[in-house]
Amino acid sequence: MIPTSLNLLRIIQSLPLLLAAIFAPACSFAQEPAGERPLAAQVKDWQALLDRYEKTLAKGDLDDDRLVEIRAELGSLRLDARAAADQARPLAQAIRDELAALGPPPGEGEPPEAPGIAAKRKAISERLANMEGSLKEAELVITRADGLAERLQSLRRTRFTERVLTRGPSPLFPSVWRKAFQEIREAAAAQRQDFEDWLARDSTAAKIDLMRWQLPLAVLVAVLIAWPLRLWFIRRFGYVEVTTEPSYGQRLRTALVTGIIRTLIPSAAVLAIYLGFTAGGLLSDSVRYVVQPLATMLVVFFFVVACCRAALAPGEPLWRLISLGDDSARVIAHIVTAMTAVFAIDAVVNAWGKRFEWSVELMALHNFVTGLSIALLLLIILRRRIWESEVGTTRWLGLRYTLTLLVYAIPIAALPGYVVLSRLLAIQLVLSIGLYVLVTVLGKIGDEFVSHMLSERAVVGRHLRSNLDISPDGIDALSFWLTGLARLCIGLTGILALMVLWGAGGSDLSAWLYEVVFGFKIGNITVSLADLAFGLLLFAGMLILTRFVQRTLEHRILPRTRIDPGLQHSIRTAVGYLGFTLALIMLISAAGFDLSQLTIIAGALSVGIGLGFQNVVNNFVSGLILLAERPIKVGDWIMVGDVQGYVKKISVRATEVLTFDRASVFIPNSELIAHPVTNRTYADKVGRIVIPVSFSYGTDARKVCEVLMQVAKSHPKVLRQSGPFVFFKEFGPSSLNFEVIAFVADVDTMKSVTSELCIEIDAACRLEGLTMPYPQRDVHLDIDQEQLSRLLAGLSAPQLRPAAPGVLPSDTA
Repeated sequence: MIPTSLNLLRIIQSLPLLLAAIFAPACSFAQEPAGERPLAAQVKDWQALLDRYEKTLAKGDLDDDRLVEIRAELGSLRLDARAAADQARPLAQAIRDELAALGPPPGEGEPPEAPGIAAKRKAISERLANMEGSLKEAELVITRADGLAERLQSLRRTRFTERVLTRGPSPLFPSVWRKAFQEIREAAAAQRQDFEDWLARDSTAAKIDLMRWQLPLAVLVAVLIAWPLRLWFIRRFGYVEVTTEPSYGQRLRTALVTGIIRTLIPSAAVLAIYLGFTAGGLLSDSVRYVVQPLATMLVVFFFVVACCRAALAPGEPLWRLISLGDDSARVIAHIVTAMTAVFAIDAVVNAWGKRFEWSVELMALHNFVTGLSIALLLLIILRRRIWESEVGTTRWLGLRYTLTLLVYAIPIAALPGYVVLSRLLAIQLVLSIGLYVLVTVLGKIGDEFVSHMLSERAVVGRHLRSNLDISPDGIDALSFWLTGLARLCIGLTGILALMVLWGAGGSDLSAWLYEVVFGFKIGNITVSLADLAFGLLLFAGMLILTRFVQRTLEHRILPRTRIDPGLQHSIRTAVGYLGFTLALIMLISAAGFDLSQLTIIAGALSVGIGLGFQNVVNNFVSGLILLAERPIKVGDWIMVGDVQGYVKKISVRATEVLTFDRASVFIPNSELIAHPVTNRTYADKVGRIVIPVSFSYGTDARKVCEVLMQVAKSHPKVLRQSGPFVFFKEFGPSSLNFEVIAFVADVDTMKSVTSELCIEIDAACRLEGLTMPYPQRDVHLDIDQEQLSRLLAGLSAPQLRPAAPGVLPSDTA
């Protein structure tokens, strides 16, 4: 018999091993005592232990439990050996450094070195040889442990395959049913006799009298503790009246809390009764075999049924997590309830069977009934009309057909006598589906948690927006990556749990996880995901700190100084570059990359970088020059060729210029260094206005100058210390041309001041009677005298009336 109904417990039991694989090295470093045993002594003990395991395995009379114990011990030994070797490698490197500090030994023909130096060289060489030998022996221990573990795993797989594929009695034979029912009657009679003998004892009667008031009191205390908690959960998270459809996050939170609420009272009562019987000594050994799994499965039953009904919400369609109809949700809830009851009964019957050591026929019948019940329930839940919203998808149709075939294989395998295979397939199939549902729900919970933490309502979200100045697009990007990371972790955990569910040992997974997390070799390169993750955390933390410093400089420190805004932007940008460089160095160092090798690689690629990325490097260096020399700054009004506008941002590669049409133009930094650039606000923001004005010939020029000067001086934004000026520019073809030149303090106001001055000039000229001429032109006609005579004759001839419609001119003549 294979107790696969409790396979979920294997996942829980394997979690400590998985956690040990992850945190064992950290704990060993943190708790390393001052007088730790040398590596050579530890290797000697490990070799002796491996020799003992090999002798034990050679006997061949080990049961499965002993094989599991040895496999776990081998995994622990392997982890200890790997951790000890990792700790010893830095010591060996330190010894190599000491030997290198002495320099190379003298060669032939060279004077000998001092006796003290020679003695030290010899001692250090011996220490290095011993340490390197111990390291090699530790690696040999790891290799032997891996080999033994593989032999154990192979033996377990062979035994498992034999048990699963062993053909037992077929449930179709009547003899199997007769023997099974006879054994059930005998077991029930034996159980009843044990119970009567237990009741007949004097101590039992005294305990029952004592528990008459203690047991109800324990149940009452449990209910009194659970009831206020249940009411608080209902008020805080239960179903509420909503005017609009609740969001998925609201439905998910409500389903989780409602499931917990509905589990509290019955679970508290069951646990109170069980603990009361246990504390009062009312459970004999024969009864405890059945009561303990019964109490456990009752709590599991209450929890699964409550969560299922909360998620499907048969009476509350607005709060349903899956897009199903009311009838479909109700049917699925009933099926899940029945399935959980089958699992609970199976666990209790298995415990009862262990107690009385049932025969092969009875266990075959039990496995057949359990598998057949699960198969019937799965066929009902896989019916097409239940999943109406998913029927049209090709992926769902393929999955449904595959599951249906597997379900049909359950009774088909049991009928010829392969009841163990049938039961294994039934239970593992249901547990795999349940694990998939659990992983999906955990993924949704992770999404909602990240979304809530980054929202404006949460403290973290407000901090990111206020202190780090992250834009809404940045928050969305951060949410995407955090959600993806959470889903990745949950998915990998689900895959590991599925592997344990289908027979993978916790020790095997621990060893594999240790190799993956703490270092595996690709050629001569050792890759450690733990170091890489730590480096990424340092990188992210340094970037966050850099962003915080930039935010503090921008809003709290630099505005209180008299530094130019452009220089403030340069300081903020330089801090950003410095922080990013330090973060990148910390990432490379923490990840364990050898910077010397990176230097060699960079030197080998320098030629290619110089040729292929010449423009990129040129723009990068030009950007640094712009930030250092500051010929242009953020906010300056510049003109580069046909482009004119304000400098918005100076980045590493290009400079962004915002034109007056609100269009962004990105100019490579090398263009700003190599070509002339007009900066209208380099030294200050004073701007010059030139307004041309024309008047008719005969106008008093002195009066014009007085009027124009008076208008320019009367404007409040025109600077007095720099003008204004009025110039009689020239005698034009049809006008007297003047120019008004004025200066304003802010170049950004040139357009508005120009417009206002033109309006005032026009009004003043009208008031003073000064006229502005229209353009005068002389038209010359190049025609002879004969053409002129005919033209004049045609103009003096009488005009003919137009002909009537439909009448030719010859008819009217």
